Amino acid sequence: MITCACGARFEVDDTLAGQEVLCPDCQQPLKTPAVDRPPQLTSGWALASVVLALVGAFTVFGSLVAVLLGVIALVSISRNRRQVSGTGFAVFGICLGLLFTGLTLFALNTADVFGLETWLRERTLSKQVDTSGPLEVVVGVKGFAITRPTEKWGQVRGNQSEDPAVAFLQKNLALLLMQVTHHAFVDVRTMPAVAGRTFDQCQTEILAEFENTLKHANFDDDDDEFRQVNHARLVASRQLGMKDGAEGRELEVDIRCARQSWRFLIRLYRRGNGPFYVVRAYTPKRNVGRIQDELQTALDSFRLLPR
Repeated sequence: MITCACGARFEVDDTLAGQEVLCPDCQQPLKTPAVDRPPQLTSGWALASVVLALVGAFTVFGSLVAVLLGVIALVSISRNRRQVSGTGFAVFGICLGLLFTGLTLFALNTADVFGLETWLRERTLSKQVDTSGPLEVVVGVKGFAITRPTEKWGQVRGNQSEDPAVAFLQKNLALLLMQVTHHAFVDVRTMPAVAGRTFDQCQTEILAEFENTLKHANFDDDDDEFRQVNHARLVASRQLGMKDGAEGRELEVDIRCARQSWRFLIRLYRRGNGPFYVVRAYTPKRNVGRIQDELQTALDSFRLLPR
């Protein structure tokens, strides 16, 4: 309430505090008293958004929470403009959170673009692989031999890798070869001779075995997509000519496991009514162009030893 020298009393809106107004009766200018307002406080939500975006960078969860805090800060500021500030901090936190979330997801899905996947694989799996000795590996007790395509290929000790992506598909092998850098494998196993078993039956068993193994694989991940992978898909099947007195068939199979698509080239060999030899060469599909010639070389080198 303001009182003029002429005796008039009137109210002035708070937005005119500290300014000159005219008396409605005598039209004389009057200085309105300033209103004591508490200083604005910077929103704690906004500050927390910026801090979490920086501290939680490349963690996905942390950067997404930073975005959420930034949004909460903007809502809070809009409702309390006179008491709370920090819009710039909130917007900055949101932008940082979105940026780091996008970069993290991109890096996780294209890790090999940055060499992260290769580096990690070489650090964890190289000690398992023995690249010494002659290129041809002879497994006399099982009656076969196969040649490593290059010296970068080596035999996995114990014929069982610790690669989480495919270790569950490498059971009961007679031989396992690996090229660590390009994430490629060649393995051999035998299927006992069963009277009347045909190549068609053997092929059906292998595909069913893929599906059953993938379905019951135990992944250390709660994501259903990671745990329950797609079924194996037969891409092609063709008969091969006689080799070392054995009939042969080649299969091309695509599977998805550990969030990756894999290409399997599989050859089946049987001499007379003996056991089936299953020779598999496989790698993630994105690597096929770089390593296909070596996979083919390994498959072509497989031979059955004389009886």
